[in-house]
Amino acid sequence: MADEQKIVVEIPSDRTHYSPVPITQQPNKLDQFRSGWVNAIALPDNLPDLLFDITASITIPALVTSCWVTLPLPTFMRLGGAILAVVMVLLLWQMLAIPEVQNILAFRLALITVGVVLGL
Repeated sequence: MADEQKIVVEIPSDRTHYSPVPITQQPNKLDQFRSGWVNAIALPDNLPDLLFDITASITIPALVTSCWVTLPLPTFMRLGGAILAVVMVLLLWQMLAIPEVQNILAFRLALITVGVVLGL
């Protein structure tokens, strides 16, 4: 019992100048969602990361498209890829409704389109 720490509790009273911590307004969940996507899609600030990001946005779709066209994939993999592509298009369609994301998302989609065309 001697090793236990004592807990001190402050009790507000009328005689002291006790002021409770003000309650701050919680941000809207939709605004948090939008700002999260804006931060996730934004281009990097420094040049090496920007070049890497642009290069990856072109080469990865080119590699996937090239494998899709040349390799003999089983039917279930092709069907799964087609379903995944439809889901991604629907997600992108919803994301284009966010005004803060439209310009950078259009740029990234253009890079991906270049990669797909190069992969064919």
